[in-house]
Amino acid sequence: MPKVSIGIPVFNGQDFLPALLDSLLAQTFRDFEILICDNASSDRTPQICCEYERRDARIHCFRNSRNLGAVANFNRVFELSTAPLFKWAAHDDLYHEAYLDACVSLLEANPDIVLAHTGTAFIDERSEILPFEQETGSFIDPKTGRRYWADVPGIGDTPVAINRFWQVLARARWGTHMFGVVRREMLQQTSLLPNFAGSDRAMLAELALLGRFRCASEPLFLKRFHSTVSWALDHKELKNFLSTDGKRYSRRLRQIRAFFGAPGGKPIGVVSKLVCFVLVAAHSAKVVVQLVGQGDPRRAARGYGWPGARDPASRQRTPG
Repeated sequence: MPKVSIGIPVFNGQDFLPALLDSLLAQTFRDFEILICDNASSDRTPQICCEYERRDARIHCFRNSRNLGAVANFNRVFELSTAPLFKWAAHDDLYHEAYLDACVSLLEANPDIVLAHTGTAFIDERSEILPFEQETGSFIDPKTGRRYWADVPGIGDTPVAINRFWQVLARARWGTHMFGVVRREMLQQTSLLPNFAGSDRAMLAELALLGRFRCASEPLFLKRFHSTVSWALDHKELKNFLSTDGKRYSRRLRQIRAFFGAPGGKPIGVVSKLVCFVLVAAHSAKVVVQLVGQGDPRRAARGYGWPGARDPASRQRTPG
């Protein structure tokens, strides 16, 4: 059994999937398997998967007979894994060759942490890092001049469970920690990803109540911005991208229910659970104020979401 399972859920990922796979195969840490779950793609994704599967015995490819939606596909790729450590990898991101080494070393040296990750840098369609402004600590989109702040590595790195919980609620804007390396037995104690936009933070909130996060400060994780990224979808398109069941629901109500339910079954005391409920209520009130003041919070000034324009042809990618 390999030490790490890397799960890649993908739909119509022909433009960026080869670069991701190349960056993973170049890792200095070698004891891993790669599980690719193709969500009934209509482009060259299946052929790319087969080519890489033939090239390296650590790669195993699966294909859904129909599109399950992105959330179900993310959860399925975890269910297919077997290793004691697991990480999700989005098909359009990249990793420095030392990424896995850094994360596995942190987990081996710190038995109390449940998730290991690194700092994050933002890249564009050509895999070039966006300009970084030292004075503000932000990445700048050269096309629009907008600034984007990556999630700070220190989120969840405290011994107090309710502090970790609040940090995920209030500071995990991008949810990039979900792409860290996680202890499998801890991830199994969560609900995985519930079906709504932003469900990565709900899953991270559950993990934060189970143990500490720890990140290497170096930006070894490269998150890509491009015109077809899911955050560029409007709310209707995003629902279709995440789920293909056609059900009508309130994203905000599902989000609140997931956050309120996060403390259930976690190894924290009754008082800590009550504090978590208060924190969720405070966070929910804050979100309502943001919605009233600025509409879609993904367009917030401090870079919560990527407002890149999407051309009409790219809209045909959904659902995925």
